[in-house]
Amino acid sequence: MRRLILALGGLLAMAGAASAQAPCPSDFQGQTAPITCSCSAEATRSGNVWGSGTYTSDSRICRAAVHAGAIPASGGLIEVTPAPGLPSDPGSQAFGIATAAYGPWGASFTVAAPATAEAACPVNFLNRTAPLTCTCTAEAAMSGSVWGSGTYTTDSRICRAAVHAGVIPASGGTVGVTPAPGQQSYASETSNGITTQPYGPWSASFTFGMPTVADTPECPANFEGRREPLTCICSASQVATGSVWGTGLYTTDSQVCRAARHAGVVGPQGGAVGIVPQGGQNQFFGSQANGVTSSNYGPWGGSFTFRR
Repeated sequence: MRRLILALGGLLAMAGAASAQAPCPSDFQGQTAPITCSCSAEATRSGNVWGSGTYTSDSRICRAAVHAGAIPASGGLIEVTPAPGLPSDPGSQAFGIATAAYGPWGASFTVAAPATAEAACPVNFLNRTAPLTCTCTAEAAMSGSVWGSGTYTTDSRICRAAVHAGVIPASGGTVGVTPAPGQQSYASETSNGITTQPYGPWSASFTFGMPTVADTPECPANFEGRREPLTCICSASQVATGSVWGTGLYTTDSQVCRAARHAGVVGPQGGAVGIVPQGGQNQFFGSQANGVTSSNYGPWGGSFTFRR
């Protein structure tokens, strides 16, 4: 009998090991240097925010981080960067949070996921064909079925398999998941306190190993027609040109790598980016950041943001 696929979407929102980082201050007033800090779920739930992508310094930092797409409502690590005050700060609605318009204001900030932060691992590797780098929490590593040893069936629990493979401890960590061909049989083995089950045949597999630049595809021009997260490489030439609409959240027809530079997730020479699809918005607000000027637009049916 075919196995039941346990793919509960709610598990995707598990938080990483953000608790080791200092909690974020309530606002950014009086700050002149970038900070990396941790938002709790409680800190994201209330408080006023003015602006869109660039926020007034008296806005609630963690609430602004959710609005910017840097973290989910469950919280997480963020980087907060000081920015000049603006003559006006437009309000918008994103990720269930409505910000207000204001202006002028003397100082601002932007917020993004840290360059070292990785998205939470999915439950399993079903229907995936590209390498994936993601983070396992201790909770995700504690339970779930795994079939195989070293090479695992795609419906195996990724984080449980990662502990079995010895690439992370039971407390979790970052893993690189690589697709592999299906096998005629999968062996059972006890390793690192976990006993996997035998099975076979199965149509697709995965193994562990951090993807290299050579394994990672070049980024597409835009994110039109895509519904899955994507890790890809931006070249210097891709970063240098193209139109971008939005701030923090970008229209799907924006040039991906130019938007990545605007968001501050790559430098002028490019690099690896993680792109996360998001819903459409009634309004996308332009701004100037990192030498790139984005434009206003709206409404538009789909958007994307970045995680590294």
